[in-house]
Parts: sequence; C-alpha cells; structure tokens
Amino acid sequence: MGDNSYICIFSALFEPHVGGVEAYTKGLATALTKKGNKVIVVTMNTESAPSEDAIDSIKVLRLPCYNLLKGRYPIPKKNADYRKAWKMLKSLNIESVIINTRFYPLSIEAARFASNAGVRPIVIEHGSAYLTLGNHVVDPFIHRVEIILINQIKKYNPCFYGVSKKASEWLSQFGITAEGEIHNAIDYVQFCSESSNRNFREELGIRSDSVLISFAGRLVPEKGIVELIEAARVLEKTPEGCEGKLIIAIAGDGPLFLKADKTKPDNMILLGGLSRKDLAALMLQSDACCLPSRSEGFSTVLLEAAACGIPPIATDVGGMREIAPNNQFGILISSMRPLDIANGIQAACRSEIGLKQMGKNVKRRVENNFSWSETAKEAMSAMEHANKGRE
Repeated sequence: MGDNSYICIFSALFEPHVGGVEAYTKGLATALTKKGNKVIVVTMNTESAPSEDAIDSIKVLRLPCYNLLKGRYPIPKKNADYRKAWKMLKSLNIESVIINTRFYPLSIEAARFASNAGVRPIVIEHGSAYLTLGNHVVDPFIHRVEIILINQIKKYNPCFYGVSKKASEWLSQFGITAEGEIHNAIDYVQFCSESSNRNFREELGIRSDSVLISFAGRLVPEKGIVELIEAARVLEKTPEGCEGKLIIAIAGDGPLFLKADKTKPDNMILLGGLSRKDLAALMLQSDACCLPSRSEGFSTVLLEAAACGIPPIATDVGGMREIAPNNQFGILISSMRPLDIANGIQAACRSEIGLKQMGKNVKRRVENNFSWSETAKEAMSAMEHANKGRE
C-alpha cells in the first residue's frame, strides 16, 4: 500500500460508544496500523465527541447524526458539517474500504463512496440472525428494512465476509455467498492484565468451593436472560458434579434489568453494568461463562472468557464452534430453552476433564488462533482479493 494511501473502515458505531462492533473496529484498525498501514475510521458522532480525532495512530472522522433507538441506530444529519467531512474524506487517497455491518445508512453511503472511488468494498457481517427488539409487531418491519438495505448494498458488488462461520452462513439467507471470514479476536494479554483488584467472591460472600458461572451482556431478550433466570431456578439445588453451591452472576444492564431483579432466584446475583477492568476480574474469578444467546456474529464475551481461562457454556451462536469445537473446550447448549440451559451447565459441572482443564484448553486455543494480528492478516488478504476484482 502506498505511503499516502489509507484503508478506510466504516463503522456506524465507534468509540466512545461501547459495544462489540466498536471493539472489533478498534482491534482491527490498530492491528492494521501495526503492520504499516494508514487507517481512517469513519463513524457517526453518537456521543458528541470531536468530529476529527486520533486514537493512537488511527485517524477518526465522526459524522453528524440523529440518534435512533437510544443511540443504537444513528442516521446521518446532512448539514454543512456533514458535507465538509465527506469533502475531506474524498480528498484522501483511499486504497481499500471495509464496511462493518450492512444495515446502517452509513454502510450504504460507504459502498457508494467506494464505488465512486473505483474501490471494491469489503462488507463484514457481524450477525447470525435478524435484528430484533423482542416485539412481535415491530420485528417483522425491522426484518423488511434489513432486506431492503442489503439489496441496496448488493448493488455495489462488494466482497462479503463474516466474523465467524455462522455469520458467513447467515448471509446465504440473502442470496449471498461469503468469500470467507475475517474473525473477531482479542488481545488476551491486555484484557487479563487490566483486571481490577475487585474480589467478587469476597464482596458477594461466595465460598471457594462454590461454582461461579458468569454472564455478561445487555439484558435484552435476544441474549436469553429470561431463559437463564428460569434455568437458574432449576439449578437452585446443588447440581450433580458441583461440590458446593452454584451461583450465577449477571454482569450487564438493559431493558430487562428490573424484570430480572424481580424474578431472579436466590442463586442468581445481578451486578449491573461493569467496566471492562471489573469484567476481567469477574471472569478471572469465575469457573465458566454462560451465554444462552439467540444470535451472535462472533461473541466478544466468549473470547474474553476464554482469555481468562474459563470455558464457555453457550448456544450455537457465532464463534462458539470456532472457540469450542468439542466438549474438551466448552459445552454447546442445544437450545435457548431453560431446561436445555440448565442441562448444559450441569454437563459442564460433571465434565470428565473438569472445568479447570476445559478452561486451559480453550485459553490455549484462543491464544493460538484469535489474535488481532491474525485477523489483520485475514483482512489484508481480503483487501488484496477485492483490489484484484476492480473493474
């Protein structure tokens, strides 16, 4: 790549907004710069941050926007500042364009921008099911909007990739064959080393012989939190294979927090939202991580748990089969049904190799296969492929 050329990564959500795609964008951009590339991230200014910024060696351009769905779905505010930002972007020598997620208005504009610049864009899929608000009336409308948006972005002939095999498979729902995967990843050394000094077992009065299962994520229907509460109720008696009591700690906030607080059984503790440092501390003190989610592109929580040496107990969401290909690395939950979740947790507790050995196995696997350096290599290979396909 030329000295004055940029890789442009479009991501509708980015720092200081917090989330999985935001972390993915930061990790990929940082790894690409470490390999000698110049990177600019173009995002929507959901947090009233500086319109032009630099994070480490990454140039950041934030566009004016309106915040819909409490900031989860920003749409462009096409004022003078918006036009000025695009003019600046068009003045740069853009060699490659990567678009994270396909269903934001920014993604469509990014694909059009790439086409006008003579660049074949790369679109990375971060989901493995339709978006949902958990509303049977609204959800069908959202699904229809998804289909309309993906048909628009397909007009620009992008190369599609997934963050996991599940994400790549999901694209076939829209008549798209993925070119491959540009996997989610984690800086496992940094995540563990930044752990806070909080002792959750001491704070919560959890005995050393108790099994601590952690959950981390937004408390929304698609994460399976309601089903996990019912599973915890099934597990109120000490499960087979556990020496002491089993405790499920919930780290996260969201619309279902109050419902969870009212309905949780005695063996479940709600911690609310945790900082990344406190989450690392919780993971390092846990015995396993349970994620009974309906849909994940490639769950960052699964990577964080594995980095801390605790095995995943999760539904067949994106990333689970890559991280835990068999029960030597984690336990696959057969469905989101509460009884299946409970059975998955029990299977982990009575595993022949034990939770500690399972955790060692999955930690080693993530360290060897899911670093940001490896993901950057996948992205650079994808960009080379896309550039060969220029018309």
